[in-house]
Amino acid sequence: MSGCALFSFREISLSYLELNERLSTRFPVERNMAGFLNITFMRPRVAPVLAPGAQPRLAVTLDLDLKLPSMLNNTQRSLLGSLTLSGIPTYDATNKSIHVVDARLDRVRVDHMPDALSDALAKTATQLAKEYLEGKPLYTLSPDQRDRLRLRPDGSGLRFEILSDRLLLAHR
Repeated sequence: MSGCALFSFREISLSYLELNERLSTRFPVERNMAGFLNITFMRPRVAPVLAPGAQPRLAVTLDLDLKLPSMLNNTQRSLLGSLTLSGIPTYDATNKSIHVVDARLDRVRVDHMPDALSDALAKTATQLAKEYLEGKPLYTLSPDQRDRLRLRPDGSGLRFEILSDRLLLAHR
């Protein structure tokens, strides 16, 4: 019985609601491409990707606001949409945080997107979101959480389990 108590003591459960709340404090994020396209990423939502026979991944869906200059006057046209990237959670011992790596595009949708621009804009928005997602922590562990997990300085032995309602971190 004490073995079970010890195991549960060495794990931390992070709900997707908690991850969403932490991540949303860093949004909206605005990016400009070559002085032509302004992209605002907003309202991040973290969710599991649990496909039978595939490695579980974490998905991050971002709402988009693409602002394109008008060719007729000095105004901007705004196009709204969303994109979903998914990746694998990993621990970065340097900044004691969880990152998403191996990010890939799962879905992109932009309302009223002219066909001539859709591929180029989708690629640009995806690349910017991927760079941002892989470059910033999803969640930083507190000293208490690191102590509870009994993490080694290099973070080795930390295991992630993506469940339908939460992300579970366990240290062996």
